[in-house]
Amino acid sequence: MLVEAFGRGAAAGFVIWCAVSTANAQPAWREAFQSSPATYEAPSDTFIKFASEHWHVPPEQLVADLTPQPIAGTVRYQVIIQAGGSQIRIRLSNEEGKATLKLKAVSVGMAGSDFVAKPDTSRPVTFAGSPSVSIPAGAPMISDPIAMAVTAGTELVVSAALAENAVNEGRGGAGFLLAAGDQTLNASLYQATPMKGRPLVTGVSVLSQEAPQVIVAFGDSITDGNRVAPRALHGWSEQLARRLAMRKGHKSYSVINAGIAGNRLLAAGWGAAGLARLDRDALRIEGISHLVLLEGINDINMSGRSPFGISPTLSAGDLIAGYRQVIARAHARGVKVYIGTLTPNPASELTTKDKVALRKAVNDWIRHSGEPDAVIDFEAMVQDPSHPDMFKAEFDSGDHLHPSDQGYMVMCNGIDTSLFP
Repeated sequence: MLVEAFGRGAAAGFVIWCAVSTANAQPAWREAFQSSPATYEAPSDTFIKFASEHWHVPPEQLVADLTPQPIAGTVRYQVIIQAGGSQIRIRLSNEEGKATLKLKAVSVGMAGSDFVAKPDTSRPVTFAGSPSVSIPAGAPMISDPIAMAVTAGTELVVSAALAENAVNEGRGGAGFLLAAGDQTLNASLYQATPMKGRPLVTGVSVLSQEAPQVIVAFGDSITDGNRVAPRALHGWSEQLARRLAMRKGHKSYSVINAGIAGNRLLAAGWGAAGLARLDRDALRIEGISHLVLLEGINDINMSGRSPFGISPTLSAGDLIAGYRQVIARAHARGVKVYIGTLTPNPASELTTKDKVALRKAVNDWIRHSGEPDAVIDFEAMVQDPSHPDMFKAEFDSGDHLHPSDQGYMVMCNGIDTSLFP
């Protein structure tokens, strides 16, 4: 490859053509898994009543499930890697914590089924050479490199033994196991209890010989997807990663998921506001080339009267201004922004006709403003042609807000992969 170099100083103006070889590219670290950290506001009485009626769960059970609880012992997560390489690093997070998080041991192994490590694959994870680590409140912690060859689609189990009690938030959509004592190097956890919450493991980076470009899927629960069971269909972003990995003759991409269930672009509550966490969860990432934004339905549904109480009333202009901020900040880093249209949500007692009209106005701007680098029309992929404000029945999870597994698959398959050359 020839690179044009311009002289400076007294000799400014001359041009040198330098032959630079790209054949011997240096290995580079790229993120191959992410789950964004988040904390949640305490559930209000209004929300408990709403959720109980809609999910058919007794209010007292909801309160117990949604109230942060102390946990002790070993936690184990199962994650899917979206890029290949010879070494990995684990990223743990206490970024939303209020006190130091102390771990006595951490391990990683190749996943079998249901949170079981394959025989003889588990190995200790160290931090500056130490098997234990204290993570300050507000900080992440990245492990030492671990010699472990992975490919796109590899599944890992990551375990951490808590040195002191920690607090688990019962919302968040990530399934994990909890077992007594330090069982980090056990292939399977003895007498483990299934749990749910935001994961302690928020990232895995891979040392790749040919470092892929990184696509960040940024949004709310419709991006976060179903992370409760290993090997389950997680969401449209994980399916997109599989599609891109199957292509021949194209650049390689790592697709990572920065969705948070319940998240809003303009306001905190279920995780930090999208505009507040944009740098932490997306723009800081080495090699990011594209940001796919699908967020705003919670801003609309929580505007005014909602299951979460009374909030300031939102206008289409407010949300569009937020999108423009994302575009400006991403473009300043050389990152393309593709915005997805907001998926259907029919009028109801709380999702009023005004909120439906607001969603339509926002989607109209997304489609026709020309300001995003591209538009991914998710709404058109899943809506019922005869009832455009609703999901087509087979694409509806049943709550008329979230896609079914088939809906997620349609959303993924509807993305034009030529957007990622």
